[in-house]
Amino acid sequence: MLSPKKRSPRRNVGKAAAAAVALAALPAAAAGCYDNSLPQVAVPGPGGPKAPPPWFPEQPWTEKSAETRIYIEGKVVFDTNKAILRPESEPYLKKMLAFVQDHQEITRIRIEGHTDSRASEDHNQVLSGKRAMAVADWLVDNGVDYARLIAVGFGESRPLGPNELVEGRDDNRRVEVHVAEVRGRPFLGKDPYNGGIALVVKSKEEREKEKEAERLARLPPPKPPPYKKTGDVVVDVNVTELQAKLQKKQEQDGGALPSTPPKK
Repeated sequence: MLSPKKRSPRRNVGKAAAAAVALAALPAAAAGCYDNSLPQVAVPGPGGPKAPPPWFPEQPWTEKSAETRIYIEGKVVFDTNKAILRPESEPYLKKMLAFVQDHQEITRIRIEGHTDSRASEDHNQVLSGKRAMAVADWLVDNGVDYARLIAVGFGESRPLGPNELVEGRDDNRRVEVHVAEVRGRPFLGKDPYNGGIALVVKSKEEREKEKEAERLARLPPPKPPPYKKTGDVVVDVNVTELQAKLQKKQEQDGGALPSTPPKK
């Protein structure tokens, strides 16, 4: 009786490889008829919100805080060399508005304007004050009492980074918000103006009146009445009649004003 032949291991490996190739070919052959595979999606990167900057605190401001600054993530952005708020400032301003409305115990809030050093000191001082005022006006226009706000300009005097670098200048151009008074008293006993040059924050009605006055001042003067030429006609003036008319007018107005003030 003959014993069964032993199969070669190499022959078994070859058959397994052939079977694997056949199985791999099946999806490709079926793809010609119908493909129900999902499209490839790129592997997502590290998700989550953007990390706040290093200076952003872990805890929000409270009355027991040891510093005056109110940290709000984001930034106020202006047109270059102007005090015009750009649309991308809206998220920051809305967060600031919510904070001011939620903390009625803060009776006065200081808005600070800061610039880089790419212009003269006088120009930067004026620009920083106007930018602080632009933020204050935005808050007033959205319901904040103007008496609670202080607008202060610091110009280029308090940089955060080196003005020689682009990144430094970007940090130096900023608006900071600080608690000036709580329940009518200077917070932490500090100067509510922080040594800056303050501007007068006005109500919405006052600013509208000023704008209207400026508009009227720009209007051209009214035209004079048409001139009527009299020619060479000489008109006699009755002095007596003229004096009588002047005296009557003075009596109607309450009497003539004395030429010299009365003695005490």
